[in-house]
Amino acid sequence: MKRITIAFISLIFLCLRAHAQDPKLPATNLGLSNMQDGRPPGTGLYFQQYMQLYSANQTYDASGNRLATSGTVNTMLSLSQLIYVSKTKVAGGNFGWTALLPLVKITAYDAAKTPVSVNPNPMGDIITGPFIQWFNRKLAGMPLDHRFEMDVIIPAGAWNSGYAINPSAHFYSVTPHYTFTLSPAKQLSISTRQMLTYNFDEMGTDVKAGAFYNANYSLEYEVLPRFRAEIAGYYLKQFAQDSKGGNSNFYQDTYGLIDTRERVLAVGPGLGYVTPTGLFIEVKNMWETAAQNRTEGYRATLVLAYKLDK
Repeated sequence: MKRITIAFISLIFLCLRAHAQDPKLPATNLGLSNMQDGRPPGTGLYFQQYMQLYSANQTYDASGNRLATSGTVNTMLSLSQLIYVSKTKVAGGNFGWTALLPLVKITAYDAAKTPVSVNPNPMGDIITGPFIQWFNRKLAGMPLDHRFEMDVIIPAGAWNSGYAINPSAHFYSVTPHYTFTLSPAKQLSISTRQMLTYNFDEMGTDVKAGAFYNANYSLEYEVLPRFRAEIAGYYLKQFAQDSKGGNSNFYQDTYGLIDTRERVLAVGPGLGYVTPTGLFIEVKNMWETAAQNRTEGYRATLVLAYKLDK
């Protein structure tokens, strides 16, 4: 089985990969940010805390067939984020900056129920980058808030080649993404975050995980004032093959692999509430399906967001 490594990416993230070649995707925002994602309340300094539990006991190959050697993996992610939306105008929007610090606790077992070695240091890779937020726009007469962000994953997390699982991806990545919240009706809104990730060579090697696309999405309805229900989910599709020495067919030619690209889809319900003091709370559960070259499981997520400079 491929060495498993976990890393983390912008406004959010955790993704775990396990299959038969060395490069591994960094963690990304899988269902961390959904409800009202493109619509912060306004300028200022915000703190957001994400807690996400992931559990999987199935692994699928490139054709979507379950591997008989599937083990189990459980992760508990704590991701802290600072967001500053300034009053400085750039391209008609408000310039801002964000930084994220992930901590993760991982346990994993192979098919024989033998523990897989895990780096005990929980420190994940730092994510940071600038963005432009556009407030109170219109699209075909419908209220629209949207944002463009450019994040960098800095491999500052814990990594040691002696462990099968590490919190750091051990390589740099860049992740541009576009986020919006659109309101077709007074109580109805649609939110989505579209992300692309390009990975550089793993440090000290010439192997590289292929570039990939992933998206979060939600359909939200205001049931009561301050209270929303949602159908939310995420999708990930790796569109470039993993490579070695610039050869994108290396793993096919050397190991006879059909394909090294990953895919997964998830959906589930969620609830959101804004307290009278302005604390935003979101809880959601999402179940994965259609996995290829990766694990398939279940994610439970809690999001807390609060404006610090009132």
